[in-house]
Amino acid sequence: MTKSTTIKVSVATRDALRQLAEREGLTLDAQLDHLVRRERRRTIGAQLASSPLDSSEVAILNAAASDVADASR
Repeated sequence: MTKSTTIKVSVATRDALRQLAEREGLTLDAQLDHLVRRERRRTIGAQLASSPLDSSEVAILNAAASDVADASR
């Protein structure tokens, strides 16, 4: 059995979370997990976006973009 805890949130927050969970067919726990993971990915993406690329990384991205363009023709 998974350990659980209680958190206090406003009724409005609980209802909004429940709506999101129902729309995606998830439990409240799964929806919270999904939102936490999404925020972690957003934070990592923002950190990566703020770092300048070096020339080898630019070359890799350009090659990958070229491969994708060629494959879509």
